[in-house]
This record gives sequence, structure tokens and C-alpha cells, in this order.
Amino acid sequence: MSSTTRNSSSSSSGVSSGVHTSTSAKPASGQPKIEEIIDNDADGNDEVAFLDIYVRFNQDQERDYCFQVNTKTKFGDLFKIFKTLPIALRPSVFYHSQPIGFQKSTQPGFVTEDGNFLFEDDAAKQVSSIIPSEELINVHVWPGQLILPVWKFDYVTWYSIIGLLLAWLYTDLPDFISPTPGICLTNWATIFFARLAGKVGFNNVERELIRDLYEPTDIMLQCFFFGIHLVKVTVIFLFLFSGAFNPMKLFRLPGGVKLDVNQEELLALGWTGTRKATIDEYKDYYRETKIKEFGGLVPAHQGGLFNTIRHLGVHLKEGEGYNTPLTKEYMEMSVKQLQQQAKENPKEFKLHLNYDWFARLGYGFAKFAEGLDTKQTADLIKQFRRYGLFYSDASVREIIHTRKHQDPKIAEDIADLPQPRKREEEEENEANREPTQAEIEETIGAAIQQTKEESS
Repeated sequence: MSSTTRNSSSSSSGVSSGVHTSTSAKPASGQPKIEEIIDNDADGNDEVAFLDIYVRFNQDQERDYCFQVNTKTKFGDLFKIFKTLPIALRPSVFYHSQPIGFQKSTQPGFVTEDGNFLFEDDAAKQVSSIIPSEELINVHVWPGQLILPVWKFDYVTWYSIIGLLLAWLYTDLPDFISPTPGICLTNWATIFFARLAGKVGFNNVERELIRDLYEPTDIMLQCFFFGIHLVKVTVIFLFLFSGAFNPMKLFRLPGGVKLDVNQEELLALGWTGTRKATIDEYKDYYRETKIKEFGGLVPAHQGGLFNTIRHLGVHLKEGEGYNTPLTKEYMEMSVKQLQQQAKENPKEFKLHLNYDWFARLGYGFAKFAEGLDTKQTADLIKQFRRYGLFYSDASVREIIHTRKHQDPKIAEDIADLPQPRKREEEEENEANREPTQAEIEETIGAAIQQTKEESS
């Protein structure tokens, strides 16, 4: 997908499904091999195609954000993201604020019911080596692939914070076991306020505070207060370690960190502001959207929706999805070839990625976006980047259907599911027909509205 807001001599169509451009060769299939946006330089010789990638923030699987890069963007350019955005993007304060490099996730991923791809929970466990900064991004990743920053542990901060917390804990040791009793910070604070009270003329208050300070305290009470302090220190450490408290810098110098960023800087980064949905979020959103499309739970049940969502999408395996090698063989493969493989070897074929697949997704998006104004198109792009399409062509549906049936348990369960009941043949024809453009636009409008409500 391409951003709808970009300074360019040519207007944006809103779709960028691939990364390679060529003026000397035509794709083998009838439709364009790559749906792309091309910006022409003044001499008209250079062509730049755009693609979407996802970058993980805070090492958090629920914070995979979409960026739009072009065929000239290098991995080293991604460092600008972490130097520009005025938020802490590291996992916690125990890591350096800037990554040392980038890897790509080669976990196959999850293909949705309509041919889009989401990331599995363990996407960060199957990765490439660190890719050199001078390498072009589009040479190494498929459109929509996940890129993971590599963070270096900050041992100086680790030992400094651990040392401070232990020192604080030591000062609050019960007096009956402490080698240096009476040095807790509470005692020093009490002495300070007592002296302050004496300075301003409250001598009685000063005497009472000092007297209470040096009165012997019951051993059990000392242990109780130390236990509270131990819990307090543990909670503080966990807040820091988990990243719940994660400032950009622990000790910020004036002018050391830029606290605001303008729209031009965000566009230069390729920032889209869209977060990739998790698999669970996609399933919930799909169910809610389709129920609205059917007009309620009863029509959805009669139309077989609940049979579909019982096994929604496919968890891919090795050699499939984003584990597909980025070689000429697979890049130039067509969906028709993949469909033929599925027919010839339905039990063992692999769902390999290819640019024709992404071109079909882009073509489908362009069809659904026809007639929408600029704002509606921008909202639809956000939805597409987050969840993907909820419609696909027959070839894509057939491939996913065949791939889903490779799991014998799923295939058996699907076969045993009750089929939707129809009162008459007209109802069956109505349920099986392709949705009209008006119905699609109505569904898109409802989905966009829900996306807005979720964002607000």
C-alpha cells in the first residue's frame, strides 16, 4: 500500500503491492505483476517503487508498525526512525536507546481467509542474521514482511540501577541486624523536617520527631516495614525491567532529545501510523464485520459464517509465507502456477509467496476503492494495512481452501460441520452470489467506521 500523502510530481493511486519495476520486460500474467507507484525524476529516467514493511517497536508483538519505503531505501535508513520519533522504542531502560542493526523475521506467518498475511506470536524467534546497513531493503524482504531491530543490552545502566536499589534496600535493613543502624532514608527525612520545624519556631514538633526517631521499635514491626520496602523495591525493578516505565532517557539533558516531530519528517521516515493486527484481533474483527454484513447473528448462521470462522485462515509452515526464499524462481511465479500445484499435489504443496499474489491483493483493493473520496480511501488503506482485505478472487480462495485441508483434523472437522440450511433454491443462490459493488462499499464503510471508533 502506498501513502495517500506524499510530495510527488505524480498523484498517488493508493496501492503498492510489489517492489520491483521494469520498463524492458512485461509480466507473464495478464494483469500487472506489481501494482506500484512510480515517481519520475526530472530527467524521467529513474523509477522508484514503494512497498510496505513492518517494524517492531519495544520488542512487543502488539507494536508492529507499518512504514512505506522505496526501492532505494537501505537498512541503514531505518536508524532514522529511532533517532526521530520522540518516544522510547527500546524494550526497556536496560537496553541502549538505538538498535545496532536489523533482522528480518523468516517465520512463515498466518495467511488470512482472503490471502493477506499476519505475524505469529513467535515471529521474533525465527530470524535472519543482521543485515548490513548498506543493503537495499527490497532486495531482502517481501512486501509486508516484519523487520526486527536488534537491541544491545546496557550493562552500565543494569548494574547502576541494581546497585542503587540494593543500596536503598540496605539502608532500610532492620536495626537489630543492620551493621549500620539508623541510616535509612526515612530517618534522614525525619531529621530534616525536625530541624526545619525548629528553624521556623515549632520546637515542640522538633522534639517529638526526634524523640520518636530514637525510641526503640519492636522487632516484629521493623521486619514488617522492611517487608513493605522489599515489595516496593521489587515492584520498581519489575516496572523498569518490563518496560512499563520506559523513558527515552533516564537523565535527560536540556536540548538532548527532540520532543516533537513535524509531518514532513514523518513522511520522510515512511511513517503510516498503522499497527498490524494480531491474529486474535483479526479474527474478532472479521467475525464482527461479517455479522454486520449478513445483518445479524441468525442470517450469519444461516449463511454458514460460523462454519468459516471455526477454522479462519491458516498457520503456515516451513518454506511457506515469509519463509519463502526471495529468489527469481519464486518472485516470478504466478498465482495460476501456485493454483496448479495445489490441484496436482493438494496434500503436500506449499503456499509460496510471489509478486503476482501481492499484485492480486493490490488489484482487489483498487476495485474496492473505486468511487471513494480521498478521506475514505485513506481510511480504507489503514484498514487494509491493519487487517487486510475481507474479499479475494476465486484463485486465491481456492488455494487457501486447499491449503487449509492439508491438516487432516481440520479437513475432517470441516467435513462434519452441518451445512447451511436453505428454505428454497433462491436463498441458496442469494447466499452464494458475489457481493455487489454497493454491498461491498456498505461493508467497507461500516468497517471504516468501526476502525475509527477503535482508534478514538
